[in-house]
Amino acid sequence: MKKMLCLVFLLNACAWVENLYWEEPDYNRLAAHMSVVDKSPRFVTYEYRDIGVDEVAPIAALYCQERGNLQAALYEITMHRNNARRATFVCKKTDEI
Repeated sequence: MKKMLCLVFLLNACAWVENLYWEEPDYNRLAAHMSVVDKSPRFVTYEYRDIGVDEVAPIAALYCQERGNLQAALYEITMHRNNARRATFVCKKTDEI
C-alpha cells in the first residue's frame, strides 16, 4: 500500500512539474499587440499594448539568442503615447547578468 501511495504521489508531482515548463507564446496574438521600436545587436525595444511584459520577454529572449546565444535582461519599461508601454531588453552573456 505504501508503494502504491508513493507511486501516485510521484506521478502527480511529475504532472505538476510538467506544467511548469515554458509554453510557446501565441505569436499571432503578440504580433497584433506589439511592435519593434528599436534594435541593435546589444538591445531591443518593443512597444506593446493590452499584453504584459511577461509575454514580451520570451520574444526578447529569442531575439538575443539569435544574436550569439546571448540572454535577454529587462533594462527598463516606460509609458508612451496612448497608454502604450515600451520595454527595452539588453542582450548579455550569461556571466554578465
